[in-house]
Amino acid sequence: MRRRVVTFDFDSTLLWWGVTRDPDGDIEAMVPMGKNPDIWPRFMRALDSGAQVHIVTTRKERLREETEAILDSWGVLSGLAGVHFTDGEPKRRMLEVLGSQLHFDDDPDELSNLPPGCKGVLAPLHPSWTFGARAGDED
Repeated sequence: MRRRVVTFDFDSTLLWWGVTRDPDGDIEAMVPMGKNPDIWPRFMRALDSGAQVHIVTTRKERLREETEAILDSWGVLSGLAGVHFTDGEPKRRMLEVLGSQLHFDDDPDELSNLPPGCKGVLAPLHPSWTFGARAGDED
């Protein structure tokens, strides 16, 4: 019997990004805010369930070392079946190759273009993305 294949996007799905804004509300910078608290427990359950868990990101391959260092610092790199970089291309082809049955992503466009047999789950963005909010205001 084949193990279930579960895939997760990286940026804003696992690694939560917030934004800082200038006095007019325009975005100045993106700031890493740690693990996404809505998705992280689901990620850990997928790992603990024995599923094949992959990271599929549109990041460039040149960011592999940085990405894997973050995953390693979280203690999960060794439990992953793979970390895959699409270099800015849509994820559909990679998800199809992997046989993903469940994919978590913050991008509605990616979720609307999943391969057949793959269910999508929308990851919430950090609250600072809401107009008028600022990173750190959620405390």
